[in-house]
Amino acid sequence: MFNNSVYNNNRFLCIANAFEQLIQERFPAFHKIIRGSCDKIGYPISRHINSKYSADLIYFLMKPLEWFFLVVLYTFDIKPENRIAVQYPHAEI
Repeated sequence: MFNNSVYNNNRFLCIANAFEQLIQERFPAFHKIIRGSCDKIGYPISRHINSKYSADLIYFLMKPLEWFFLVVLYTFDIKPENRIAVQYPHAEI
């Protein structure tokens, strides 16, 4: 049986990685700035996600970001679902 929340998390990671790949290909200097910022603030924030409620809060805060990533992918990529699918070829999408 497949857990829907696991699917949603894996799907979000695939979308986020596909978005990052697209940005890296088209705007490498901008990608470097964003990647540096995310690396600097991401881990300290993640250390505070230690309860179900904080994880739920982060999920709801990240959902609009996922939609933004999808809009960008569908706007600037010819086959966005292919780009998303190849991020984790071993995962069920």
